[in-house]
Amino acid sequence: MISRGVKRLSRYYSQMRCLTSPANLLFALTIGSMASCGYSLIGTGSFLPDYIQTVAIPTFANTTPRFEVEVRITDAVTREFVSRGNFTMVADAAGANAELTGTITAFDVTPIGLNPDEEATNFLVQIRAQVNFRDLVQNEILYANNSFYFRQEFEIEADPTSLSDLSNVAVDEIAEEFARTVVSSILEGF
Repeated sequence: MISRGVKRLSRYYSQMRCLTSPANLLFALTIGSMASCGYSLIGTGSFLPDYIQTVAIPTFANTTPRFEVEVRITDAVTREFVSRGNFTMVADAAGANAELTGTITAFDVTPIGLNPDEEATNFLVQIRAQVNFRDLVQNEILYANNSFYFRQEFEIEADPTSLSDLSNVAVDEIAEEFARTVVSSILEGF
């Protein structure tokens, strides 16, 4: 019985030596590199054409009663684009290779959590927007979503009696998360 076990082990090791020979190892690496299908980590790739280097992002339109949310969201989207690639940002389409336009159609804040004093501490923020990314060189829309929906829970220190007076810091944090979602959708082709 011991001799059969030794024979199995010696056969196993001889097979392993065959698999790890330089020629077989090179073959396996070649096949492995050919099998990669262009996957990349989320947040690192871009499906935009290489010639798109300058992006115009005019201030988003705002159809909500929330004051200046369009300015904060536009600024956050611009910063996110810059952080995700070698893009030059401009406010006007003249001289740009692409243009990102948007309209904020809803900005809702709903209390969902209370502290022991029964004051709202956690809020559900929902933003709806129309977002279009146009290739100005080929004159085609690369990304369009007329009902872009962003939803996230936030812990916000605000006066619970006046949700319309959210602090600027809270709106900036919301705008940054919204911007990450929008730019990822455009750059990663979702």
